[in-house]
Amino acid sequence: MRKILSGALASLLLWTAPVLAQGGMGGDMQGGGAGGGGPPGNMGGPRRPTPPKPIKRAQFDKVVTAMFREGDVNRDGMITIDELRSLFDARRETLIRARFTKIDSNHNGALSYEEFVAWQRQMGSAASSEVAGTGDRGGPIAEVLLPDVGDDPGSMGLAALIEPLSVGLITNANSNYDAGLSLEELLAYQGKRFDAADANHDGWLTMGELRPPSRGGKRPPGGSAPPCLPDHPC
Repeated sequence: MRKILSGALASLLLWTAPVLAQGGMGGDMQGGGAGGGGPPGNMGGPRRPTPPKPIKRAQFDKVVTAMFREGDVNRDGMITIDELRSLFDARRETLIRARFTKIDSNHNGALSYEEFVAWQRQMGSAASSEVAGTGDRGGPIAEVLLPDVGDDPGSMGLAALIEPLSVGLITNANSNYDAGLSLEELLAYQGKRFDAADANHDGWLTMGELRPPSRGGKRPPGGSAPPCLPDHPC
């Protein structure tokens, strides 16, 4: 009888160990204890983060193209260093004007000592720094143009794969060394990053291929094929 009970207890511990490790079974079996409130079957534990979605090469190129269009301010099919810097300057000017309008509480186009003090006080401890005290918590405008992949957490793998548009990128990707960067040059430059990650060269990046390589330089399994999707049948 003791052997039977010992075996049953061992089986129960093996079954519950993963759940306990994830913060589940905080109370009763319905998740009504400390970790309760979750949907049935989740045992009251935290939700798992959204895994990266498989990325199709066409989707990758579409995001890169949209980033180029945003940087090509004068729409001449080329992005120059001066053009990119003017874009950053314009964004910075917009931020400065919005900040001034916020501080100028009586909207008379001038800052009084009282308005300046009120602005510094609302910044709290940041105002004690000569660096942070000149701005707000939003920080400065970064001199890079980030790819727009939307708000879906599953698309973060795509955002991490594409190098942001910067002055350095224009220099590195400008293969014919002319006045600026063309869309074709940018797609070729960014495409090398996609091809390097696409281990089986099928035009898709799966979650396995998006994972960083292990210490031995090998990627974990899971990069063989994307899941069944409407435009990529099984």
